[in-house]
Amino acid sequence: MPKNTPIWGLSRACLSATLGVTMAITAGLPATAAPAGDPDTPVAQDIARNSREHAVLSDSMKKAEGNIPVFVQFKGKGAYEQTQSPAVLANKQAPINKQAEVQAIKTQVQSQAQAAAQSTGAKTLYTTHNIMRGVALQGDAAQIRALANNPEVERITPIVPKKKQNAGSVVDTGAAENWARENSGYTGKDVKIAVVDSGIDYTHADFGGPGTDEAYRRAKDSATLPDGLYDPQKLVGGYDMAGDGYNASTKEHALPIPDANPLDCSGHGTHVAGTIAGYGVGADNTAFHGDYSALSADALHRMRIAPWASPEARLVAFRIFGCAGTSALTLKALDRVLDPNDDGDFSDRADIVNLSAGTDYGVFDESTNYAIGELYRQGVLTVTAAGNAASQNGAGDTYSISGGPATSAYALTVANSMGATQSADRVKVLSPAGTSEIYGRYTTKYDYARHREGELTGQVVKAPASNLYGCAPFTAEEAARLKGKWVYLDWDNTSGAVPCGSAVRFANVERAGGAGVVLGTGQPLTDIAGTAALPGVLLPSEQAEKIRPALASGTLTLRLDDALRTGARIETGAADQPNPASARGAHGSWGSIKPDVSAPGTGIASARAGSGAGASTLTGTSMSAAYVCGVAAQLVEEHRSYSPQQLKATLMNTAVHPVHDAQNRPYPPDRVGSGRIDSAKAVNNRVLVYNAARPEQVSDTFGVLEYAPDAPVSVLRREMVVENTDPIAHTYLLSYTASTEVPGVAYSLPESVTVPPGGRTTFTVALTVDPAALAKTAEATANTAQRSTGEDGQVVAFGARQYVASASGQVVLTEGDTTLRVPVHAAPKLVSKMRVAAAEVQFERGQQQAQLPLSGTGVDQGGYRSLLGAFELGVTSGHIPTEDLSVSSDQRADIQYAGAASDAAALAAAGKNPNDGSLYFGISTWGNWSEVTPRSTYYVFIDTDGDGTNDYRLHTMRAAGVDYPLVQLSRADNGRWVPVDGALYPLNNTWGSTDTNTMDSNTLIMGVPLRQLGLSTQNPGSLSYTVATTSSYATTPIVDATEAVKFNPFTPTFWFTGTASGVPGLFVDAPNASLTVHRTEGAEGKLLLLHLHNSTGNLNGALGATGDRAQVLNVSGENTHNTVRARFTDVNDANTATPDIDWLAERRITRGYPGGTFHPGEDTERGAAAAFFYRLAGSPAYTPPQQSPFTDVPTNHPFYKEIAWMHQAGITTGWADGTFRPHEAATREAMAAFFYRAAGSPAYTPPEKSPFEDVPTGARFYREITWAYEKKIFTEETSLLKPAATVRREAAATMIHRYARQVLHRG
Repeated sequence: MPKNTPIWGLSRACLSATLGVTMAITAGLPATAAPAGDPDTPVAQDIARNSREHAVLSDSMKKAEGNIPVFVQFKGKGAYEQTQSPAVLANKQAPINKQAEVQAIKTQVQSQAQAAAQSTGAKTLYTTHNIMRGVALQGDAAQIRALANNPEVERITPIVPKKKQNAGSVVDTGAAENWARENSGYTGKDVKIAVVDSGIDYTHADFGGPGTDEAYRRAKDSATLPDGLYDPQKLVGGYDMAGDGYNASTKEHALPIPDANPLDCSGHGTHVAGTIAGYGVGADNTAFHGDYSALSADALHRMRIAPWASPEARLVAFRIFGCAGTSALTLKALDRVLDPNDDGDFSDRADIVNLSAGTDYGVFDESTNYAIGELYRQGVLTVTAAGNAASQNGAGDTYSISGGPATSAYALTVANSMGATQSADRVKVLSPAGTSEIYGRYTTKYDYARHREGELTGQVVKAPASNLYGCAPFTAEEAARLKGKWVYLDWDNTSGAVPCGSAVRFANVERAGGAGVVLGTGQPLTDIAGTAALPGVLLPSEQAEKIRPALASGTLTLRLDDALRTGARIETGAADQPNPASARGAHGSWGSIKPDVSAPGTGIASARAGSGAGASTLTGTSMSAAYVCGVAAQLVEEHRSYSPQQLKATLMNTAVHPVHDAQNRPYPPDRVGSGRIDSAKAVNNRVLVYNAARPEQVSDTFGVLEYAPDAPVSVLRREMVVENTDPIAHTYLLSYTASTEVPGVAYSLPESVTVPPGGRTTFTVALTVDPAALAKTAEATANTAQRSTGEDGQVVAFGARQYVASASGQVVLTEGDTTLRVPVHAAPKLVSKMRVAAAEVQFERGQQQAQLPLSGTGVDQGGYRSLLGAFELGVTSGHIPTEDLSVSSDQRADIQYAGAASDAAALAAAGKNPNDGSLYFGISTWGNWSEVTPRSTYYVFIDTDGDGTNDYRLHTMRAAGVDYPLVQLSRADNGRWVPVDGALYPLNNTWGSTDTNTMDSNTLIMGVPLRQLGLSTQNPGSLSYTVATTSSYATTPIVDATEAVKFNPFTPTFWFTGTASGVPGLFVDAPNASLTVHRTEGAEGKLLLLHLHNSTGNLNGALGATGDRAQVLNVSGENTHNTVRARFTDVNDANTATPDIDWLAERRITRGYPGGTFHPGEDTERGAAAAFFYRLAGSPAYTPPQQSPFTDVPTNHPFYKEIAWMHQAGITTGWADGTFRPHEAATREAMAAFFYRAAGSPAYTPPEKSPFEDVPTGARFYREITWAYEKKIFTEETSLLKPAATVRREAAATMIHRYARQVLHRG
């Protein structure tokens, strides 16, 4: 299109394509945000149209284009809820056969689905009817959008593909064998578990199958479950919803090809199922069918695969993955959980669901979470894996990296803890003599059972010192030395950082002609993928030391073998410590904390798909969740009538083993849950403890709490329920065990609680917060600094991390030797209450700078210090209705304001080089984020030369291994974005050692040196910028975008100086700090101030609410009031107050009386004083309440708005009898109080001796009066103040002008 052609008509989908392919190199972006001061643009009109669209459409659906997967939900209850009684839904009664009714509902849904597909030309992926009525369609977005007008449609939402949670490790044998060692007697007999995963290799001996390669090959050729190749007592149902070639991430493979054979071809589901309910495999490669309670520890160790928690449970396999890739079929599988054979009879309903699929950085409101909630309400508990921080190179200690659906409050979410022992793979040392065998962990991609002769034996040589990690390609000379050899590489560096993944290393060795890879690590054993082309093994440091001399001498030869896999059991020395990759969960931002419990999941040996009777060792929260699922089956066996809430509460309450670090310091609940699970305690427990308000959570969090430092001590209370299913009463002593502590925060409990037989009672957990003592306190178990290392071994990013100060731990109930636990948590933080005390900035005649009067309450306490960013406002964007977003949490990507600033002009004014300056972009949104994560990305596109094409891009991102949001600068290069070397900066221009409130906020700042953009005073360019945001939960990624805004970094319209904070681009935000705005001569416009540490405030957009962090100020032109014309007829030069009265008149703070008089000698009425203060504040936008705060000020009073504002602002409290007395004269002491409060009641210690004889130190306004005296608002020449004397209007004018000069730095 021509360069200046308007582009208002382009959809967000077009922008999505631009972002996705060329990443918006063209500067003109489709806009959903209007430039500042331009509310009547076509963009604003488009927003208005969007808000009127049918509420069933998510925002992404309204803008989506192309062939996409979509879930269309129809109105009406799901068949299970509609046909079953409340007793069935509560697990008090078996399901009732309502096949005819269910089939009728199914038929109706299928008919609706067929009609929807036909009318839109889409293909049907699947339908659901049990938990909710709906259809998944794959088709043209524009056509599907038309379904919004169908009255039968409830909601149209995107489908977010899921991936398998990376697998992982072996549990300590003792923990896995509680059913045998502790003789609990429970084996999960006849409990039905639905495994929603990659399918199950039911031919494996661990599930009672033939246990041969031939059986697996025959099963692969069948479209149904083949008779004779599976044990019908173990696998009682299943369905393949995907097909081998299915992959939701690729368009050509996005359509599933389902059949009735859920055979696993990738291995994850088989390993998980074996961990849940494998029979166990003996040394003879056959399934164990004996007496489990009679198995000794020695007998278990002799088995090829030991049985797990519930070996007599039954399995239903729902395969939702192809052999590789992601899946969009989770909802379909969850729907089938209630009716596995899909015959309309719910009697075959599963009791528990295991779901180990998800993504990093999940949100609470994605569609899968709603389905899990529906299953919960209909009597089925879902056990989910917390995740393994795959995108962070396994750095599990990353805030909120736990993925959906692990974020569901209704799921039982499991973290990965270490057992006392774990499984390892044996490695034969063929030469030199002396060391016959070592152990490690084989790679997972290579097929050791189907190797060619000689492939598993190799001479090992060490990689050259210049490429110790193998992250870079080897030179031709190096390759000549490595050819035909196995290459020894260091897996990690001395700090434990992993410089690159295994795939790139194996590929480099393969290209060099190497035949295998041996890796040495200083960290605990973990799974590594490697490649399918080369064998490889990871050796722990003590095993690597055994071979180091032979490696150095060139005499080392090793052999791997499939028969040696899982053949060793090793001590971990880390029992009940978390696996480093186990993902940290939510920290209270959404009203919940995750995970819920921990369980062994490191080095877990279980069934390996396609191996007949073989095992593989995997590590991950998938393994932990599988073990907990097996324990839950034991619990169901004992308590058939338990609801999902009771099952979850029991498992959490009895997880009484603290998960700790090597120094025995406990981890907080948002990392490890209530503790490590204990199956014997769970099945024997009869008393439950849980959150009264949200029983599905069990745990309780007071959430993220915001307190100003001068706020009074706060006491918050939450109720806990104690439920007794025992026929006898129980009395428990109550106590609290802290995991993390914050100064000024304390929990208190009653001494004890008694619960009657079969009854319930409650007790109160009280949280006391003293804001004056709060300090930002890091967890003792957390690393305070982190680094990210690139594939070349070089450090990409290194710095202090961000963290939440939390007071968390366990409420502990003790009766004899019985202990119950429930996690509690709070995250209090200090916030400021800062504003510029004006709505408008005026420059005095001839002046090009003006003081911005900072007022309110700042923060400088315990590691918190209030900071602000000041910008030239570029964009004001309206609030997108929440119902128009794909998920409500995407409000965090809904742009509110954006602006730009540069410090080049300030450098020049200080005699420094402006070319050393930086460019800063400030952004605020209409919703808080818990953290800035890759799930929502914030972009600034920069056109430096004014040609309409973007030259650079800034965007938020994460570096693997670093838990701090970063800003990456990239340059445009032939239609793609190329990262600029060395141009990776911390968000808000500083690392976490300085708190800039990056978490639970809605403001951020991205900075970049001007030199990096090729800009200088010699080459200033012609700069414009565009802001856009994206979300992983939208069908099209764009949530919001702006049009281009011009900005000159060397001669900006406005620039700023102020009290330095030590952080580039930020100023101290405090009442005693200075902030000055400079302008080009005569400039007008708007300023954007981001008070980073202010509280959140109201961000719903209603009645003009914009929250408390972003403040917009109008800048008017030069003050041209004529003081002669401003004078009143009764004010002359003989009056010493004349300059003060004129100053007020020029600024319309006083308007006098009709006839042009001021009445200087009259008393100042309290109502008039309220008007003075309101106008001095810039007459801010304010809607007074419909009911007056004072009994004697009616809503039609001439100064009602001003008086109500003064009350709301805390400047006046009125009298004790509820009156304001607007017509009474204001006294000198009252005026002192008004000034002090208008300034934000700043911290001030009054003198021990009063400066006035008639104002004793105990006077009610002593602090306020002495503060006003020190600020020279009162300048008495005698020792008498006369505090009760009335204030004449001329004296009030003088006081107000002095206050403006001395406190507000105006005039």
